[in-house]
Amino acid sequence: MPGFLEAIKKPFVIKRLKKEYKMLYGSTDTDAEQSLQRQLNYIKSKHPNQTEEWYLKKIIYDLEKDRSRGR
Repeated sequence: MPGFLEAIKKPFVIKRLKKEYKMLYGSTDTDAEQSLQRQLNYIKSKHPNQTEEWYLKKIIYDLEKDRSRGR
């Protein structure tokens, strides 16, 4: 039952990705949450119909890419 297992692990994956973003963002939890919400709103408008996991992974990828460029 892959659908059942996916449904069980999805909330944990989302929580882990949000925590990873907050650590990368490097500010208070409140600031990181507000930033993440702005990023989610923006990325959802650019790339509709993706999963929450996809959006979070994309945001983290972009943040890491920007940091490696020295921005």
